[in-house]
Amino acid sequence: MKSNIKQTVYNPDPDKILLSIGMIVKNEEKHLENCLSALQKLRDNVSSELIIVDTGSTDSSKEIAYKYTDKVYDFEWINDFAAARNFGLKKAVGEWFMFIDADEYLDEDCDEIIKFFSLPELWQKYKSASIPILNYTYGKKKAFDQFYAPRLVRLEDGVEFEGAIHEGLPQPNPHGIFSVKLHHYGYVYANQQELHKKAERNLKPIFEEYKKNPEDLRVLAHLCDAMSGDEEYSKFEKNEKYFLEYYNLAKEQLHTAYGLAVYPKIIQFYIREQKYDKAIKFINEYLDDNLYPHVVTIVAIYWFASQLYMCESEYTDYDKAYEYFKKYFEYYDKYLNDELETAILRSCPHRGLTEGDYEEQFLKAAECANKLKKYDEALDLLDKVVLEDMTFDHLKMFLNVIRDLVDKTKDYSHIATTYQNILKLEDNDKTKLALFLMQQYYLEHLTERDEFMDAMIKSGVEGKYIDLMKLIKADSENKDISLEIQEFIDSIDDWNDGYAVAIYLAMKHNADLSVPIGKMSHKQIRDNLRVIYDGYYEYAKIALDYCDIDNFSDSIKKLYFMVTALEFAVEGSITLSYDDKGVLFDTFVCTLSDYVMNIYNPELLNPEDAEVLPELHRFGYYMTLAFAAQNNGNDIAYIRSLKEALRLCEPMKDVVSYYLKEFENTLK
Repeated sequence: MKSNIKQTVYNPDPDKILLSIGMIVKNEEKHLENCLSALQKLRDNVSSELIIVDTGSTDSSKEIAYKYTDKVYDFEWINDFAAARNFGLKKAVGEWFMFIDADEYLDEDCDEIIKFFSLPELWQKYKSASIPILNYTYGKKKAFDQFYAPRLVRLEDGVEFEGAIHEGLPQPNPHGIFSVKLHHYGYVYANQQELHKKAERNLKPIFEEYKKNPEDLRVLAHLCDAMSGDEEYSKFEKNEKYFLEYYNLAKEQLHTAYGLAVYPKIIQFYIREQKYDKAIKFINEYLDDNLYPHVVTIVAIYWFASQLYMCESEYTDYDKAYEYFKKYFEYYDKYLNDELETAILRSCPHRGLTEGDYEEQFLKAAECANKLKKYDEALDLLDKVVLEDMTFDHLKMFLNVIRDLVDKTKDYSHIATTYQNILKLEDNDKTKLALFLMQQYYLEHLTERDEFMDAMIKSGVEGKYIDLMKLIKADSENKDISLEIQEFIDSIDDWNDGYAVAIYLAMKHNADLSVPIGKMSHKQIRDNLRVIYDGYYEYAKIALDYCDIDNFSDSIKKLYFMVTALEFAVEGSITLSYDDKGVLFDTFVCTLSDYVMNIYNPELLNPEDAEVLPELHRFGYYMTLAFAAQNNGNDIAYIRSLKEALRLCEPMKDVVSYYLKEFENTLK
């Protein structure tokens, strides 16, 4: 939202305390230093004081507080937030009072507030003001909800906090809204225990208020919010009782902020509880009765409606969802252009208003358009998303929508264009995700590989993946690419995702994989070989022809590569002739035996200790015993070791069956 406070010039008055900043703290050493240091720019540029009321800290909170102010006071906690804040408020001497919590950080760029207090015609004109607060839920960028927190008020007679919890100050008009933000991390929990502990702390005072004022909409709204995080009140029936109480009272007071807020709250509650029919009832009631379409709440209603009809299988209706998406965008634009009333946001945050919500709506709407075969509209929606600022989770959604679009239209140029746009970001994580998408699509669509490859090459896009497509093209034309593929694989620094096909080409053209193997972790080796095995029917033969122990015995890592390559070849050995199968199994077992004996001390290995080895290593150990017994002419020990190898590694049953059959043939 745009600020409604306009400033033009500086006019500081350093001799007068204009701003008193008040805080209450208890055991806030985790956040307090960051909170107070973030306030420093504001305090350096506005004549101000900092008042900190400690309600019983046993950590280093008070020591941290004294680094920033000498106005640190003790207050005995009486389960009343307003009482604690009013204790500090009475000590304030500023013209204005601002309150902040220890787990909130003010924007680094707070010039707007500084300028406000530099202009008497402004700070004397307004009587209260809000600061947008971002409540982060997972500690991730864009994972938050937002509301306009009324945090500043002119100190006049009678100004004090009210409410034992979720306390607030009066909001006399004219009321300003700053664009500077507070970032709140109090809802980012390390574990469920932290969540429940805070919920329990909040529930006691809010229930006390509820007993005194059971028809107070503010109290009921906060009670409904608090119960959602508490184990005792997590049962649907207990929650619903209070939501319905809230709703029945709010219906008579919809003109108030806490009255109208009942709709997004109760809709969200029923969606969370998977009572979608009830959520739809309240969505329809709001929309059919045309309740307050000029208030920002309408954006949240369309947000919930579009999400519900798009995502919940029992109620999925893509036509309805798409219409709701379009209405959401229409009203969100009105919100951005200050055409909707937003005073309600001083009391209640709404879903659908943050950048993250807005971005996600474009992605889900594009997905919905795909389902409805509105492919051009899907592309138009995707074009509105800014890749530079996109979160990683949203990029996954974006790429999946692109993938679905390409799967339906067979227009592979969209993938090439997306790859090009992501390359421009110079963000390795996002590039790897794009590579994964392209690799996955190419390998999973066997009959489309040639068209995909040609489209990528003809796209004019430059990048490593396009270079790989050119090598695949040359290979398909039976050209010798041994030098080119060697140069390519040696140039790749990150083998996480996307280039597995290059490993396949390298094996096919007998290139030296020493450099790539050196750069890959054990997991990357296994993941890339798994991708190749899944993607190529002829993998087993390629691996068998490529894997020569003389080329892999000089390091454990290279030996691991050969063992893993042959392990997957064994899985795909159904494609081999009987003779090739025999060669593969002999090569695999001998290589695995060498590997096991190299990474473990042979003198310490015995049948009892072998039980603790990984499954494949146990198999290798017993196959080593079997071959040793065979060489010594001990047929009984040979068979016993083969059967023990099978018992400990069932996936290798084809290998054991082969050797048992060969043994039977020798007896005939």
